[in-house]
Amino acid sequence: MAVTTIEQGKIKGVLCDSKNGTYYAFKGIPYAKPPLGPLRFKAPQPPESWKGIRDASEHGPVCPQFNERLQSIETGSEDCLYLNVYSKSVRPTSPMPVMVWIHGGAYYTGSGNSDFYGPDFFMKHDVILVTFNYRLEVLGFLCLDNEEVPGNAGLKDQVAALRWVKDNISAFGGNANNITIFGCSAGAASVSFHLISKMSNGLFNKAICQSGVCLNDWAYSIYGLQRAFQLGRLLGKNTEDTTELLEFLRNVPVSSLVNIKLPLVETYHRDITDSIFFAPVIEKSDLKVEKFITESPIDLVKRGSFAKVPLIVGYTSGEGIELGKSFPATLDFLTTLGAVVPRELKLKFDTEKLKAADDKIRNFYFKGKQLNADMIKEVVNLETDKLFAYNVTRFARYYKFFTSMPVYLYKMTVETERNFTKKVYKMEFIPGVCHADDLPYLFHITCFDIPLTKESKRVVEQFVQLWYNFASTGNPTSTNVGVEWKQFTDKERQCLIIDKTLKCILNIDAENMNLWENIFEETGLL
Repeated sequence: MAVTTIEQGKIKGVLCDSKNGTYYAFKGIPYAKPPLGPLRFKAPQPPESWKGIRDASEHGPVCPQFNERLQSIETGSEDCLYLNVYSKSVRPTSPMPVMVWIHGGAYYTGSGNSDFYGPDFFMKHDVILVTFNYRLEVLGFLCLDNEEVPGNAGLKDQVAALRWVKDNISAFGGNANNITIFGCSAGAASVSFHLISKMSNGLFNKAICQSGVCLNDWAYSIYGLQRAFQLGRLLGKNTEDTTELLEFLRNVPVSSLVNIKLPLVETYHRDITDSIFFAPVIEKSDLKVEKFITESPIDLVKRGSFAKVPLIVGYTSGEGIELGKSFPATLDFLTTLGAVVPRELKLKFDTEKLKAADDKIRNFYFKGKQLNADMIKEVVNLETDKLFAYNVTRFARYYKFFTSMPVYLYKMTVETERNFTKKVYKMEFIPGVCHADDLPYLFHITCFDIPLTKESKRVVEQFVQLWYNFASTGNPTSTNVGVEWKQFTDKERQCLIIDKTLKCILNIDAENMNLWENIFEETGLL
């Protein structure tokens, strides 16, 4: 047992045993006021204090959601703004580096709980791991374009958690001036949003984006208000008045706001990414409230509006398996004009340009063949680049150019029995590492039976070592790694291949990247 004192009061953690030694777990710590009643959809408020010693042996409730991994509704609670701190020692000889994990899940599913994000692998090292919940789906990402609900409550929850960490982590043995934020998928996109948001300024010192950045089409919504009115209609409130809609949505049972299925947005540019209904939005700049982001990600990125911190970005070799699992059900959509063209381009193209880009992309990935139901590998390769790899690399290029900070690019190709998501999707016949298959190499997962053999244990240790080195020193290969991970620049595109053996190579996927760069360059959007 360990008791420590934070700004809100005294807190008692529990001592845990693992194969990597003992550590203290402090779970279910409130980092904001419960967003209940009139606070539903609003930005988080500071946490309240307590008297006596608060027991921190159990996780707080998760945000109400459809748990995609377990394929079931988790009722959770709207009172869900809790975080968890794992530490080897609350009084170390010198303050330890801090790693704050932002979970993914398409902004509608997931939590920071240890059944999936178990800290054991990290606890081999002198590091503090923090995980947390934030509001999801409608609760976290409803946008009414007004001061009551400007949008991005879920991202503002993340900021509140980071502020809490900055203010309190020294009470757990952490160094408040050495905080690394990291995440996967929507969590990685969130990390990159913090890199471009003034609201997050000064709250962290390093960043890792695994399989996602704010430039990816799926990372943000351009239909926030439309989706809000659609939601009202779905639940029986047909109005075009935001005040009336808010009054209605504040009073519906929370179960009505979970696992929402909305119709297609009426638009000339149908896009596969529009299936993420509630996501980060660009807030109206004239609203008199604290705003997270008021310009489109690409405009901020092209202007170099970045936090200046060392960065790791990367992707897995088969990200597109996440989309491929729905093929050939998506065949009809994918054969329509423009379906293979990123949304960002579609919005700027006239029909002629759209057709030219569409032809170029199809010729490259489908080798001049008409797309058919047997071409799942081709679809996976297309979506890997279109929805992940190109914009991850593009973000790295801009980031390096404007910040001159160390940037490290990786591509994960390792396959062992811990590549769990691909198995669940029954997609083993497709080569490559599926989206989110990096997670079992960083976290001790107990809600599924995922083997840890001698071979995969070595990969786990190597992967965690890289991340720990980076969090600790800013250089991922500073200790106990047999290869130098060279920095990425636009001129020298070094990339670490994360496999059973690590190797650093130049110009990975160069032919594919050139295709996208040429298409984007023609529009002045490179």
